[in-house]
Amino acid sequence: MSARIVYKGGLLLDRSGVRRGDLAVDGGSIVAAGGEVAPRPGDIVVNASGGLVIPALVDAHTHLRVPGGEEAETLETGTMAAAMGGYAAVLAMPNTSPPLDNPARVAQMLAGAARLPVRVLSSGTITKERAGAELSPLAALAKAGVRLVTDDGSGVQDANLMRRALQYGAELGLVVAEHCEVESLFGAGVMNEGALSAGLGLRGIPAVAEEVMVARDIELARAIRGRLHLLHLSTGRSAELVARAKADGVPVTAEVTPHHLFLTEELLSGYDSVYKVNPPLRSGDDRRRLWEQLSQGVFDVIGTDHAPHPRWRKEATLDDAAFGMLGLQHALAAVYTGALGAIEEGLVPQGLPDAVSASIAAAVGSQAEAERLGWLWRIVAMMSWQPAQLLGLDENFVGRLEAGARANVVFFDTSAEWTPTSNSILSKAGNSPYLGVGLKGRVVDVVVEGRRLVGSGELIYEGNWE
Repeated sequence: MSARIVYKGGLLLDRSGVRRGDLAVDGGSIVAAGGEVAPRPGDIVVNASGGLVIPALVDAHTHLRVPGGEEAETLETGTMAAAMGGYAAVLAMPNTSPPLDNPARVAQMLAGAARLPVRVLSSGTITKERAGAELSPLAALAKAGVRLVTDDGSGVQDANLMRRALQYGAELGLVVAEHCEVESLFGAGVMNEGALSAGLGLRGIPAVAEEVMVARDIELARAIRGRLHLLHLSTGRSAELVARAKADGVPVTAEVTPHHLFLTEELLSGYDSVYKVNPPLRSGDDRRRLWEQLSQGVFDVIGTDHAPHPRWRKEATLDDAAFGMLGLQHALAAVYTGALGAIEEGLVPQGLPDAVSASIAAAVGSQAEAERLGWLWRIVAMMSWQPAQLLGLDENFVGRLEAGARANVVFFDTSAEWTPTSNSILSKAGNSPYLGVGLKGRVVDVVVEGRRLVGSGELIYEGNWE
């Protein structure tokens, strides 16, 4: 029998709101949540004062590189990084080698992940071999349990093919997720197109390469009433298009990444390929506009787009280096740090549920603290129960900290200030943009399906990854 775990003195934050109290985990379930829990002999007691106890996170955008890319990541290393970031479940993207475009390949990947303590889900491709010419067997993928299909890494260039995908998706209950990129506009760019790219002599990727496809797919979803999800949006205009579509009742959801909320194109001034990502890091104005739309509830999901690469694929000239950066391990801290910056700029979260706002007001005494908790509630929603809902996860991921619920729990120390180092990276790859960057807030303790995977800020190997 594993020891009971008691989180003492923190704030409990879940989909119902915020409240003060202790939380206890025993036998794989939450046995107490709220009020005071008296520790017993043999209990593991976690001092949660100065932080939050929250539902474990779910990432709807993870590149695990299996099959075919094990030089960059394995199922084990990817889920270790996920656990250290507070994730209980991740959705594996299908742009692997070969792609996950049929049930047999999906089943093979999932069989390899079945023994791991972090739950791995699989997406499937929209088109066969991600070639953009012929639809994948969407009905068979749906029957195999795939909930979301995408050609991530490439946008579906053929509008009629995307239209048909949305039609089939609507009939099959599939979410069709688009990597918004018009290839003829994207060209051979390596960073955001603008004055900086021109000054550096680098080929630019215009914002309109994303925005044109966002607009096209919104109109397709409007006509078809198909379930559209827009991946890793990076420009303020893209977010504004989504806001308008939602106001019109179009069935669309949207994702933003930690790096587009936290980093900007200026980091490319030193020609460092770790910051080469697709879509590219944009301007400071775009970053501010993304936060503005996030504050208004336009985005549904914060997805990491965790994209590991072997060293030789990143340590190259910007023209030759691969797009992508690590995200799982530092996502929550990066977004929280960015939110503190948004607060300094005067942004406040709008449209929180009345019950949530009331619970925050009852839990804290100052307006400044209430605004910070409002941001945290929205961030955790976008990184926990909202992506779980998008992916159709079961009742163990509904985002409630209450007695009787399955124990998927994270302690996030909001008082921590720290700087990630290369020797702390658990991914097989090392292409993290957060190395040497001062972050605020840290994942300290993680329980997934009743198993303690992280304690005192360290991964627990024994009994978990053996």
